[in-house]
Amino acid sequence: MVACRRKVVCVALTAGLFLPALAADPSEAELLRAELEAMKKAHAEQLRRLEERIQALEESATPAPASVVAGPGAASKEPAAPAESVVAGDAAREIRAFAEKEYQRTTESRDQALVAADHPFAGRVEEVLQGFMDIHGYFRAGYGRNDRGGSMVGFQAPGALAKYRLGNEADTYGEITFGKNFYGADAFALGKPGAAASASAGPIGRFQTTIAAYTPIQDAVNSGAASFSFAEIWGSIGNVVTTQPSLKFWAGNRYYRRHDIHLNDFFFSNMSGTGGGFEDLTLSNGKLALAWIGAPGSSGVSSVPEPDAANKAGFSKTNFDLRLYDVDVPGGKGEFGLVYARTTSGFDAEGNRAPGSSGVSGMFIHTRQGVFSADGVNKASIQFGTGAAKTLNSGFETFVLDGQSFIRPDERDSWRLRITENFTANLSDSFSFGPVLVYQVTDYAGAAGKVTWASAGMRPVWHFDSHLSLAFEAGVDWVRDSAAGTSDQLYKFTLAPQVSLGGRFMSRPVVRGFVTYATWGDDFISRIGGQDYIGESDGLTAGMHMEVWW
Repeated sequence: MVACRRKVVCVALTAGLFLPALAADPSEAELLRAELEAMKKAHAEQLRRLEERIQALEESATPAPASVVAGPGAASKEPAAPAESVVAGDAAREIRAFAEKEYQRTTESRDQALVAADHPFAGRVEEVLQGFMDIHGYFRAGYGRNDRGGSMVGFQAPGALAKYRLGNEADTYGEITFGKNFYGADAFALGKPGAAASASAGPIGRFQTTIAAYTPIQDAVNSGAASFSFAEIWGSIGNVVTTQPSLKFWAGNRYYRRHDIHLNDFFFSNMSGTGGGFEDLTLSNGKLALAWIGAPGSSGVSSVPEPDAANKAGFSKTNFDLRLYDVDVPGGKGEFGLVYARTTSGFDAEGNRAPGSSGVSGMFIHTRQGVFSADGVNKASIQFGTGAAKTLNSGFETFVLDGQSFIRPDERDSWRLRITENFTANLSDSFSFGPVLVYQVTDYAGAAGKVTWASAGMRPVWHFDSHLSLAFEAGVDWVRDSAAGTSDQLYKFTLAPQVSLGGRFMSRPVVRGFVTYATWGDDFISRIGGQDYIGESDGLTAGMHMEVWW
């Protein structure tokens, strides 16, 4: 009763306060009543629309009851067809998957890891964008100190073309790739619901660009030290030859059929550059590709060892690259390559030019999937090149003198032999392993002499569960340089506790701490580790690091 009386009093007081005002201005009261009625009607309409949307969603998600056809003694049931919106969504996904597969890179270790293993995180960005654009990326970054008081350095043997990377990458590097597929509504043939899409009529196009950024750790606080580049800008069109729907024609600047060793980040086959050609011409056993790829550059052309860095001339290199790949061979797939290369030079300010040269190279790469585990990959290669083709890539041989980098002209009778072997695999749920072997001999001819490089390394990883692991990496690089009169080796060891999104050798993203120790022979003293290690024969670094790709 007390509460009731209080409520009545409150209502009476409120009425006493407002009624005089409303009575004093009846026109304002009518306006307020009209506004209230309008709000009620708008609210009711909004509720009605929401109820209709919910009902439509429920009807499209729930299969309709089976229809019953009368018959003698029994009823015949036929499942209802899926709602039209669901069928359209499945078809769109099948078409996107088909187009993406047509342009899927499968030669690099990162790409092979994504293709071979279940990677539920790789497609999240594409799902958010509803298939409008493909976004792929690779990033690594960290911080470290060395035992001489300076910033982290990378330990690499002079004359070696790579270094063992775990706990030894003294940089921040990233690249992000944007790709867009183009096709018309009638470019695909769709079978029954759930069946794979296939090319039908109309072209399928692809545009892709990769933006790369690099900063040494010691320059991380200086924004001006970062370097950016368009590592890729290229376009491709396929499904234009009726008898060869997978055949594609491309032009631009691209990563072209690169093959790498993950442990030391060594791209032993890398004909990336600017040009054009065709690829994926299907044969009875394998596919064929032909590319014309060039690489421009500029450098001082005065004779070694006294080149003039400021007095430069333009260099040009042309490569014709013929590939036969996806060939069924004993134990896996084979890739054969044949390259003809020619290098020429323009004139510097004094009228000098570097000698031109040409050459050929050949290679065979054997890839075996499913080694020791479903995502295990073994890759072995042998390559040989002469003259301008001995670099085994689309670019130039370089050397460094007094802190300046110069293009080394290719002698006509120079040559290079390279042999590699590596694999990565999970031997069990608790242990994964990756070994590496590299042997390379380069005869530069003339005064540059001969350089031999041999490398052996391994990275075992102990997986405590699907997220925590401990990685250990050991590697040795031996280099003999006849022109420099040196022959010695560098040993590098790293211990790294890790946290990753998955319990596989190639699971990424990964966050790790590391301690790295390196030691080298007398011939390499003052040639490794930069200024902090002048006169030293060993070094130690420690820090934190992350790596991710998708």
